[in-house]
Amino acid sequence: MTSARTLRWPHAVLILAIGLANVAGKKPKEPKPEPGESGFGSGFIEIDLADEEAALDAAAMEEYQATAADCGDLKALETNAMLGQLSDPQIRCLEEALKEAERQTVKDKINRVLLNDAWSKGDEHRWEAIAQRHVTEINRSDPDMCYRLAYYLVDRGPERMDEAIKWADTALENRSYWEGETYVKRVYSLYKYRTLAGEKKWRALEEEFVRTPTDEVSEKAKKARDDYKTMAREWLDYAREAGKDLTLPLKHCGSAAGTGDFCSVE
Repeated sequence: MTSARTLRWPHAVLILAIGLANVAGKKPKEPKPEPGESGFGSGFIEIDLADEEAALDAAAMEEYQATAADCGDLKALETNAMLGQLSDPQIRCLEEALKEAERQTVKDKINRVLLNDAWSKGDEHRWEAIAQRHVTEINRSDPDMCYRLAYYLVDRGPERMDEAIKWADTALENRSYWEGETYVKRVYSLYKYRTLAGEKKWRALEEEFVRTPTDEVSEKAKKARDDYKTMAREWLDYAREAGKDLTLPLKHCGSAAGTGDFCSVE
């Protein structure tokens, strides 16, 4: 069975999606660039959950098949979801199946089918709502989903930066779930997302202070800069530990601290 938990954009799936889009006369959605790096080569974040998930046990699989039976062939549903081809009736059916499911593993399975469909369709608002449901109602400790939310939110407006930082922190709390190069890449990215979110929040408050120069706004801006400074230093420290390029972390650290001494690399 094709796993509904594989939230990844491997070349094979991308090529297939482009081919289907060309047949339909539609231009496929452009890959999303990495946040905060102008000129950085565009590309999707690869998250292969198939290798990281525990298989549904027999009882859970039986419940999954029973609750989603009215929605159609499960293998076809999962494949169509990866291609963004679920119909509105199928989506409504899966939403009802999600409500009826009792086991969290089954809820997780169904929710990921809906997540894949929303993302493949480019329906970011629906994807966010489903992702938020996943980490608040189904599996808060899922570091991959929290990572994905942080990645998504850091490109939103400054009013969303607290959320971006929250989910980046939650993913970091559960980073032991990852191993090897995956661990290094995702932890590095999470420290970066926190820093970018911290900068955006601070700069927005500085602009607010220009418009409304009150003590309250001034204190908020000062705290935001202190937080940004701390997050930038933590990113720099991890980049150094992991042997990553220090150029961007150093730039942010210096911007937040206003002095090179705080960001010195021994």
